[in-house]
Amino acid sequence: MGVLCFFIHHVNGIDWLVITAFEEMKTLFIEEAGAISCCFSTASELDLIDQAKRTYGYLPTLSGIITDTGTFQRQNNEEDLDPQLACLVEGRGRVFIYHGGFVAFVNDEQTFITRMD
Repeated sequence: MGVLCFFIHHVNGIDWLVITAFEEMKTLFIEEAGAISCCFSTASELDLIDQAKRTYGYLPTLSGIITDTGTFQRQNNEEDLDPQLACLVEGRGRVFIYHGGFVAFVNDEQTFITRMD
């Protein structure tokens, strides 16, 4: 049985908190973290939502709620989703990445939830 693991993956000046319940999946999550988060950088003047829009173009929005701990709740989900990756960039917002390609961006003005396939 695995244990809940938290470790930091540093990409483009941003410390990503990688969360996994199984130690043996650590390598997989590091690879995913690098692939997903490479568009985000502390060198950019843009906040994290605008960085994502610049990289991916149009991001389809989803309805839902993001709790303070990053849990994604929406009616269509059978259960709440806890993030597998999370980052906080002071003054630029937070990003939470979930299993299945769901991503949430949170800043002082808005919460933006989308799905990247």
